[in-house]
Amino acid sequence: MDLNQITTIFFDVDGVFTDGSLYFSDNGVTTTKFNVHDGMGCILLKEAGIELLILTARHSDEVIRRFKDLGIDKIFTKVLKKRDFIKNYAKTHNLVKKELAMMGDDLQDLAAIDEVGVFFTTPNAIDIVKNSAYCVTKRFGGDGAVREICDLIIRSKGSNSSLEFERYIQKR
Repeated sequence: MDLNQITTIFFDVDGVFTDGSLYFSDNGVTTTKFNVHDGMGCILLKEAGIELLILTARHSDEVIRRFKDLGIDKIFTKVLKKRDFIKNYAKTHNLVKKELAMMGDDLQDLAAIDEVGVFFTTPNAIDIVKNSAYCVTKRFGGDGAVREICDLIIRSKGSNSSLEFERYIQKR
């Protein structure tokens, strides 16, 4: 697989950007922990020209806020049929399979594997997903796994995170 051809990547949230845990307070508020390295990876990936889309089965205002803070505006919640979403998105935007990547960790993510050119996952994914993925990260979801994939894609484009960071800083 030529990662250099990737133009668009779809990310699941729970188990990928997070460790999959949901924290509930006594008053019913749910909180989610994110990793700042993953966030910077997303910023650098965007700077490298890759379109990032967030696809999650649940709705969470904190998730939306986190990704908007990173400058990601294509955030889709309550997406239960990710395969159908990706298929329709690709058709609508004239994208071919080799241009698409996805990172997920569970069955609803795995269902989309045939719609993307490359599928990434984390070590905390369920076994069938790990066994089917193109790449299983060394780092766990919520602990830098997304950054690992961002850096891998950036390097495939003939760059590295340090250079992308320099470009990021110069634009500020």
